[in-house]
Amino acid sequence: MILPLKYEQISSLTPITLEQSYIFYGNVHLRPERSVFAADVEDGEVRAVGAYLQGMPFHAFSLQLLAAEGEYDATDMLNYFRQQPSVDMPEGQTGVFGLPQAAFERVKIPGIRAQRTLQLMKLVAPDRLLAPGSSRLLAPSEGQLAVALAGQVGMISFRAEEVEEMPHIALFSEKDEPMALAGFHVYDDAFVEIGNIGTSEKHRKKGLGTQIASDISRMGLEKSPNVYLMVFADNPAAIRVYEKLGYETVSRYAFIEFEFAW
Repeated sequence: MILPLKYEQISSLTPITLEQSYIFYGNVHLRPERSVFAADVEDGEVRAVGAYLQGMPFHAFSLQLLAAEGEYDATDMLNYFRQQPSVDMPEGQTGVFGLPQAAFERVKIPGIRAQRTLQLMKLVAPDRLLAPGSSRLLAPSEGQLAVALAGQVGMISFRAEEVEEMPHIALFSEKDEPMALAGFHVYDDAFVEIGNIGTSEKHRKKGLGTQIASDISRMGLEKSPNVYLMVFADNPAAIRVYEKLGYETVSRYAFIEFEFAW
């Protein structure tokens, strides 16, 4: 049976750790006002908890499996979220589902179209960061500049509002042309997550991506000693850069694209 779950109830169900439940953890502790939560209860036991994150450019779901063993079918939970007024997702639309990689082998998700692995990396050796570069903080009014640069980088869903919501920095050429972008997905005293990192195509292979990743990491350390990032496992070039800068992989997550067709 799928039941609505209040933010205040989650901590009483199970200790949800940051690194082993990163995606769901972020919704619970940083974005509860934007999230819809649900619990799957069977014979008085909570088998799984799920969340739908509102306000994203795509339908974003996360799942934390609590049952110690056995397979879990996520169909009923997804249908529950579909019925909520804040989730406008008719049949035929796609969504993404995030859950720990170890749990993915036990979870049945209907309508899977693609699956990739995300690595959660933590900055454990900040002494490897580069010397500070010439990147500068973008003003909230420079959102459209960031959108244009994000488009050159290949970030198709970047919004101008992200520059207002989270700090972002950019590297500029001598002619004041934006060349590289970086920012935060999470910016909290407890932890930060860097992201939106990329270099425009015409300025690649100059070390700018490494420099701006280092610069945003330094900025993150000023906010919190816990600096994280997420990167797809099929991007070994980026992983090598982050490892060079002092990051190491602490956990892995399945990132699943699926279609509502049931």
